[in-house]
Amino acid sequence: MFQGRKMKKLVWSILSVAGILSACAPVISKQGLRALDPEITFQNLLQDPDRYRGKVVLFGGQIVSTIVKEGETWVEVLQKPLDSQQKAEDMDVSYGRFLVRFTDFRDPAIYSAGRKITVLGEVQGKKVLPLKEMDYSYPMLIARESHLWKPETNRGPLFHFGIGVGGVFR
Repeated sequence: MFQGRKMKKLVWSILSVAGILSACAPVISKQGLRALDPEITFQNLLQDPDRYRGKVVLFGGQIVSTIVKEGETWVEVLQKPLDSQQKAEDMDVSYGRFLVRFTDFRDPAIYSAGRKITVLGEVQGKKVLPLKEMDYSYPMLIARESHLWKPETNRGPLFHFGIGVGGVFR
């Protein structure tokens, strides 16, 4: 019986460590990341997208819109800095927008505005499109890999601290 408890404890320990490590794992494959040019920042790409044509980059952010065309889907993304898990951070910081071209159908109901996305893509240059009342030069990527993050629910704080008066009435 003592051996069974030890074995059960060992199995739970291994599963716990594996769960913790997988929660911290990047969402883009190691093979995909090998092709990445880590020297290219979003600010550099925004300055001169044609200079980086053919290079592989990793960016993410918040989906602004999704347009489906015959045989492809275009996703407009508001760039956000990525955290250690390659997820767009929740902050009011962005250096601009970019377009991602998927060579297949991606449902706009799923790839909806507000969802977070991480994309490993090959730079295809730029595309100038209207943005409100101006022309905006969007860096264009063709997706090699991507990760659409689960929608976040506003659960409130993870803890609550309060001071008050308590009592029992009978």
